[in-house]
Amino acid sequence: MTPPWDRSYPDKDVLRQEVRCMTEAFTQVLLDTIGEREIAGVYFKGSAQKAWDSPVDYVPELSDVDLHLLFADDTGVERHLGAVEQAMRIQAEVEKRYVAKRVKPVHLPRPQLIVLNQLVKQADYLGSPRSAVTALYGAEPPEADYRDGERVRDIAFRQLVELADYLRTFPLHVVDKPGRFLWQSLRQMVWRVSPIGSKVLVLRDVTPDEAWGANRTTLVSKLESLGERQLSADYAGFYLSGWDYFLSGYADHDAARSALASGIRAIRRAVEIAGAHDAERADDLKASP
Repeated sequence: MTPPWDRSYPDKDVLRQEVRCMTEAFTQVLLDTIGEREIAGVYFKGSAQKAWDSPVDYVPELSDVDLHLLFADDTGVERHLGAVEQAMRIQAEVEKRYVAKRVKPVHLPRPQLIVLNQLVKQADYLGSPRSAVTALYGAEPPEADYRDGERVRDIAFRQLVELADYLRTFPLHVVDKPGRFLWQSLRQMVWRVSPIGSKVLVLRDVTPDEAWGANRTTLVSKLESLGERQLSADYAGFYLSGWDYFLSGYADHDAARSALASGIRAIRRAVEIAGAHDAERADDLKASP
């Protein structure tokens, strides 16, 4: 179970408005700087785009505000984002416009810009369900291709197994992060923790549309219903402790450590599930004629 979004948390409608201001500012700066003819689409996706049913669905400044930029021509990437000076001008203008819109914001939404032209060329790229993507400019986003269920499961399996290397190296990564430097460890962890709920559910034969289209409140509930109560608790605990850290003004370093501990336990269990899935698959192959 996840706690309700009650008055101990900032008003989520206000946070939503601030996220919207950031996405609008970033989109307009891209269009003004790069030019409408050069851009095929700008898309908003991820946890910030989905419904927020409980505090685990969005943590200010820890959760990404995912923006995908699709150039009309692949060569546009180098022309418009190939120079540090151009990137810095875009970043500065986005910041300026956001501050102009929100004089005293509750938080500064943390955008993450990904060039879709490059992303779609990756062998493991699947995309998000159309319901989990908002077109901020241009054409409708590319449709996710989940037709090959075995491929979807294989990608989830391999990406979870790869997290074993992260678990091995994490102690040396965190040991020299006293005080406010713990934020670096949280930032490195959040993009690893975030997708494991969906990936585990895919391995447990939940449909990809359900697994990737749901918000985290729903993922937590689904994990619990499948008997993964501890994973469910640790998955939620990562975000709830992240909230505690934010609400303390990043002064409660024990909250940061609690988030990291929950995240590590969640990742460890996800790796174990992937290992069990691989063993079951090997047994099935042996049993087949």
